[in-house]
Amino acid sequence: MKYIVSQIKKDAKTDPRAFEAMIDGNVDSVFFLSSYQEVCEIEADSLDEVFEIGNIGPDEKIRRFDFAPMHSISVGDVIMTETYECYVVKGVGFERLPMSSPNGRQWTADEVVA
Repeated sequence: MKYIVSQIKKDAKTDPRAFEAMIDGNVDSVFFLSSYQEVCEIEADSLDEVFEIGNIGPDEKIRRFDFAPMHSISVGDVIMTETYECYVVKGVGFERLPMSSPNGRQWTADEVVA
């Protein structure tokens, strides 16, 4: 299974919501849509394995995107499944973002605010 990892853009790391995401794993849906970027694709069997590969490898299971630098997977990062469900990395485990849907449709910032 292929997973897409998104991390906070460098220029958004001074936003108070970025601090909350990186410390507590609490990700505001609008902040996610506006301030995260996809950094890589990882071939894995589960979210736990994505986390492991994103931290210790093997590197051949990671396809880094040239346009976005990637750091090791940590609290506040978001992992998207092949069915477009998004999960935030928490201090322990993962939490599904409420704005992702199992029918393959990602909500827009306007819809999340409404």
